[in-house]
Amino acid sequence: MSNLASLTAQREGLLKKIRAIEASCEGIENENNAKRVQKLNLEQAQYSAQRQEIAAKLAVLDGNLANINAEILELSGTGFEKILEAIKNQRWYFIKNKPNILFDKNSGLIWANLYTFTYAEEAKGNWYHSSEVDNLIADYSFGMDGFRLPTCYELWQAVEDRTIPFYRDNSNGRRLFGLRYWLCEYNGGIAGKSLDDCGATTGWSDTNKGALFPCSDYLIQNSDYQEKVNPDNPVYTEKERLQFTLDLFTQNELLPIFNDEAITELYKKLYFEKPKLVEQLQELENQIKQLQTVTLLSSEFDYTALLAKYDIKAIDASLIKYYQAVQQWCRELMEKVDYYEEQKASVIKDFNLISLKLSKKYEADTNLTEAENTLLCDRQHFFQKNFSLGMNSVKTKILAVKKQADALEYRIDEIDEGENSLRELAELEQEKRASFAFLAENTAKIIKNALRKIEYFEANHTFVMNAINIWENWTEGYRVFKTTYKEDMKHDCEDDGIEEEIWSAWYQDWQQLRYVIELKMQPVIERGLCGSMPTNKEVKTSVPEQLIHILDEYKKQIDKFYKEERKGIYQKFAFQAGGDLQEKFETESSLYKFVAMLQSELQDIIFNCKNAEDRVWILNWANSLLDIQIDEVLKFVANNDLQKISHTILDEFAALKQKNYDIYLADAKAYSEEKARREKAYNSLIFKMRKDLAK
Repeated sequence: MSNLASLTAQREGLLKKIRAIEASCEGIENENNAKRVQKLNLEQAQYSAQRQEIAAKLAVLDGNLANINAEILELSGTGFEKILEAIKNQRWYFIKNKPNILFDKNSGLIWANLYTFTYAEEAKGNWYHSSEVDNLIADYSFGMDGFRLPTCYELWQAVEDRTIPFYRDNSNGRRLFGLRYWLCEYNGGIAGKSLDDCGATTGWSDTNKGALFPCSDYLIQNSDYQEKVNPDNPVYTEKERLQFTLDLFTQNELLPIFNDEAITELYKKLYFEKPKLVEQLQELENQIKQLQTVTLLSSEFDYTALLAKYDIKAIDASLIKYYQAVQQWCRELMEKVDYYEEQKASVIKDFNLISLKLSKKYEADTNLTEAENTLLCDRQHFFQKNFSLGMNSVKTKILAVKKQADALEYRIDEIDEGENSLRELAELEQEKRASFAFLAENTAKIIKNALRKIEYFEANHTFVMNAINIWENWTEGYRVFKTTYKEDMKHDCEDDGIEEEIWSAWYQDWQQLRYVIELKMQPVIERGLCGSMPTNKEVKTSVPEQLIHILDEYKKQIDKFYKEERKGIYQKFAFQAGGDLQEKFETESSLYKFVAMLQSELQDIIFNCKNAEDRVWILNWANSLLDIQIDEVLKFVANNDLQKISHTILDEFAALKQKNYDIYLADAKAYSEEKARREKAYNSLIFKMRKDLAK
């Protein structure tokens, strides 16, 4: 049985015994209290090094509860009812945990315990003088506050029915301990009242001397206790009146001594011992919950807390302790992983669907070039590595470790059956194996790496799902481009009598552009996985998703141009002298318009980024796209040896590539002005080139 199961079983034992106390002593009316105790909805999780200490505490509590339960079961009837019945039949109570007082149920007053309080002074003829009262009361520790001289009415109410414990039978009156005169307040002063004379206002001593019997209304001050417990009060039933007294005991944590010792013990168990046990149990549950919180799996999982209970030195020194520890370690980790999977079931389920999409092995497409197949294959591998979830691979790795420990145990058992066990055990002991601490660290690393990915996905669910859709759409879109779009261009051109050599060259240019665009998608996803890119203004979608969007729009514009406009440019210059050169420059000018639009949209994204490093990253990512038409024109001029174009114009055109936008990243206005200036320069230089070619 695992430690978790053992602790859980002990906990259930505690709860069972507490319920037994409630059933035998409190009756069904206190079921709510039982529910409160049972409301320990512990989740299945693991514990750290404190488990052994907690187990010991549970054992002590279990023993205490067993003893208490056994004694209570000997009592018949409902404990609560027995206590109320005892209160009904008893007026005066000494208090176990307040030995210097006596409680009067009828009035709610507490009186000095005359067995411990020096109520009379023998050296002075048994009497105190009224002038000594205040000092005598102030110098004595009653255990509660508010003690004073009683009024004549309070004194007479206490003694008149002769049930007070200090009463001594006297044919002439109601003397306490045989003493007749007792000091009390009377008519604004202090007098000695003779208890031999009936009534509160008769039998006064002229000398203001007497014995001292202090009292206090500490328990009932600012309350209507006396009215509530009055037998003539028609508002409350007898049971309710008795309950007021019981409440006074429990609320002030008093342990009254009943005439029946069994009732005193019953009261002690129900209102003193049981609450303490419940409190200890609750403390224990809180410790368990805290341990669960600390060790609940996360990317910040501190495996050393779990490792602390293992004696690493002893484990590494003993092969048997080693395999047993590895087995136990793996079991504990598996329990944690199982629990974590339950908690994150919805997240893992979503991404298991993604894993199914990504799990299929990439198969090369004959319509794609080797470089294109490599691009799509590498892209799929990237998504498989970064977007496949689930804890199955983690479990497999942990179970593989446990399997090796199981195999070690089996080998030892096999050796024990043989005749050369000493030699074979020695050989086995000398085999190299990882230290237990290193093994624990490595298995924890396996878990943490998986959890880090899950936590990222949980926090960035929308981005991840969008990224998978982008991967699917772009991969399928490129295959369509290589098949359907190519066939459409072929048929469209053949219908107009355009030779294959010509339209194939167009498609080749188109393909080169599309390939460059395809290369730009994955780096954006990678950047998105590295963390957020904070913005100045709140945006509905993340910066990486915005970049993918404008890249996709740029791609669509390129596709539209080649499907709808490229043939028209060719037909415009087909029958002009040098028309092929003019056609090329017209094409590049048209394509540059899309680059300019892309850069305008990029500008909004760049300058909404809070961090300068994010701005630089975006610009570096886009640079090759922004220069693509400049590169194409320069390559075309070089390949065709166009001597008519002046070197001055070519130098100026090449210089456009050297314009560094980085210096403008701190100023949106300056960046915009430089972008407009560069666009104007490009168009101007293209015009000059075309003009030179027309000469």
